[in-house]
Amino acid sequence: MRHRGPWLALGVGAALLGACSTAPPPRPIPHAPPPARAETATPAPAGMVWNYLPDPGGEVRLNYGLPNSDQVGIMFSCRRPARAVGFVTDLDKGEPGSGTVRFRSDQAQGRYAARLERSELTGGWEAHGEIALADPVLARFETSGRISQVEDRAYAQDARSAAERKNIKRFFGFCRG
Repeated sequence: MRHRGPWLALGVGAALLGACSTAPPPRPIPHAPPPARAETATPAPAGMVWNYLPDPGGEVRLNYGLPNSDQVGIMFSCRRPARAVGFVTDLDKGEPGSGTVRFRSDQAQGRYAARLERSELTGGWEAHGEIALADPVLARFETSGRISQVEDRAYAQDARSAAERKNIKRFFGFCRG
């Protein structure tokens, strides 16, 4: 029995120390609401529509803007038959030279190389680039009429009428030849 005493005392001591060292379960910390997604869609200004603009030089443009004005969100252009569609759009941030522009149409999205120049109209940056005619973003845009330019948030530039969707289909039909 002599050997049992020290082991029993050690066991009881360890149990007491273990009980004293356990902390109560953590209380939940109130959480702030999650921040808004960086790509939350911003509605387009009133009156902006997709315009089909044939050029006497054989080029066709499709722009999202106020009719008969210089206020344009995106402009696509092509000559027939085309392998690629040119684009011009404005960016808030950038530096002169090469950059990228991101477009999304429903689940299809892509990042495209662009040349950035200071915009005389907006004071921001004008981005010029090309997208392959067969690109999934353009294919989805042609069928759905929905496209967004994504920067700090998504700038939706969706067709809202049958006439706009017709202009979009007409543009891509011309580009294919």
